[in-house]
Amino acid sequence: MGFGLSYWYVVRYISNDKQSITAAIFNQGSAILIGVTILTFGSDAFVNQFVNFDASHKEYFRMAMPWHIFLGSFYMTIVVLIYYLLQYTTNLKEKEKDELQLQNLLKNAELEMLKSQINPHFIFNSLNSVSALTLTNPDLAHEMVIKLSDFLRLSLGRSNKELHTVEEELKQMNLYLDIERIRFGDRLSLSQDINEICMKHSLPVMILQPLYENAIKYGVYGQLEKVEISTKCHCDDGVLFLSITNNYDSTSAPQKGKGIGLMNIRNRLELIYGPSDLVTIEKNKNIFTIHLQIPQITT
Repeated sequence: MGFGLSYWYVVRYISNDKQSITAAIFNQGSAILIGVTILTFGSDAFVNQFVNFDASHKEYFRMAMPWHIFLGSFYMTIVVLIYYLLQYTTNLKEKEKDELQLQNLLKNAELEMLKSQINPHFIFNSLNSVSALTLTNPDLAHEMVIKLSDFLRLSLGRSNKELHTVEEELKQMNLYLDIERIRFGDRLSLSQDINEICMKHSLPVMILQPLYENAIKYGVYGQLEKVEISTKCHCDDGVLFLSITNNYDSTSAPQKGKGIGLMNIRNRLELIYGPSDLVTIEKNKNIFTIHLQIPQITT
């Protein structure tokens, strides 16, 4: 028993993971056989020092010695296999834990990369509009600078949390839309139908900005008529439903783009929530709608 317990140290701390299976079996088998043989002969010699056996008993022990060694080796082999099984289970759990941590790190890194993809053209266009307004309408230029500053402060200065409330998202997006409304004037109209119950529901940070950006890009840029961007939000059975609708000219030449905004949203929602069908697109003549489903994560 003592020899079996002490062998845990050999298996746990001395075994070399770099050696082949054949070499490991040979080394462990040799060590078990040598250890059991020494232990058996040592025990026999120790007992003979204190007990005076007759010739028949000594002959019996001599004849039974190979069986003692065989049985001892057999039992020790079972003990060692159990030790290796325990070690394998422990290592497997540790590897699964490390892999989970690595996946979380990669997931967080990818989410941060996706979250940071704010279209720089928005900033450039806003600054160009400010530059133009400083000559024609300084007060409006001043208002636009303040809104742009507030928007960037919210976008870049917030904490690293991935989720926030609908109320916080709309506050940030309204700043973005106010800036665009200053740029395009009466050509851009906005409407919102938000259920007050949903204001405290959660959604990913800046998940709506690419949608509004697409609506403006394919709506306002694509036609001279007035474009209305409508936002609707309701919640039901632990799911937040968001829809952003805009009219567009279906006969005009399509705007060039790589669809990075929608791909960004799909990737973020899939990374956070799991399902890949949380974004759907609906086209109806000259009306374009994007629907989002945001499952509510309970903590």
